[in-house]
Amino acid sequence: MTALNIATQIPSQIDTLEKLHAWTSLALFAINSDLTVIEGVGYTERAAQAGNFWVAADSRTRVICRLSLAVSQDYLSASGKPWTFVQPLSNTALPASFSAN
Repeated sequence: MTALNIATQIPSQIDTLEKLHAWTSLALFAINSDLTVIEGVGYTERAAQAGNFWVAADSRTRVICRLSLAVSQDYLSASGKPWTFVQPLSNTALPASFSAN
């Protein structure tokens, strides 16, 4: 698991869910860029993918994110919020550059 201190590590400019999602996706990609997971029989994919891409159709740069997160089998028999059953990708520390404004 990548430990996170919400009070001190999330930059203060992150003030929307969209910014938070982009930040977490980019951080997970930065620390797990080579990690692959099995998503089907004979099919693997990178666990975290994120980056800025130019989309000519609307002349905008977009952050495109994709995460493949394992879910504990406990979710089948337990109650709780869905995200509480997500399993860690790695034990890699959050780079300091992601905590700076």
